[in-house]
Amino acid sequence: MTTLDRSLPDVFFLRDAPCEVRDEFARMTVSHNYPKGNILYYDDDPATTLYIVVQGRVKICLMHEEGREVVLTVMNGGGMLGLVAALDNGPHIGTAITLTDCRIAAMQRDNFEGFLTRHPHLQKPIEAELARQLRAAYRKVGEQALLSVKKRLLATLLEIAQAEGSPVRDEIVFLRPTQQELAERVGTTRVVIARALKELLEEEQALATDGRTFRLTMRALVSSADM
Repeated sequence: MTTLDRSLPDVFFLRDAPCEVRDEFARMTVSHNYPKGNILYYDDDPATTLYIVVQGRVKICLMHEEGREVVLTVMNGGGMLGLVAALDNGPHIGTAITLTDCRIAAMQRDNFEGFLTRHPHLQKPIEAELARQLRAAYRKVGEQALLSVKKRLLATLLEIAQAEGSPVRDEIVFLRPTQQELAERVGTTRVVIARALKELLEEEQALATDGRTFRLTMRALVSSADM
């Protein structure tokens, strides 16, 4: 059994697939370990390969020639990188960089296309995921254009809580990101994030910190749609 086999139920379009379909998918992949800070591909690189995050976290970002970067999304275990490029035969969108030590499985695009041809029923959940990503992209554009840094920071913390947090009674607890990581995801500088975070912790009763973790009340998550 490969390392990927254990994470196959987490790959969004394989969660309800039979074991033989997941095994077929796994046999077409090759897994490797990557250290933190490793670049899997650059923005606009030819997309001949898809990547599945088996363990760890990978960010997709846009990088400016002066060194600034904006994080488009962060993929956790089960996340798939390069899906859009694989489906439209275009280049990769954004640069993929490991945020932690990672186990990554790679699959050639031709093999993925053949897999979908043999299992056309899997195209529906893939289309739904692409629609979700499009909605998220529109929302992020709106946040950058219309919301203050403080509001964008709160939206980012809510997003991280929903993706990575663990419920504890009436709260969601999640690992506290570094100020640099938050700055990249919000689209500003670390100094600005430090000031905005201090103000948020003073103003938002739903948000608290405890050493290396953040705590958000369930009420904050329920009301996040209103923001």
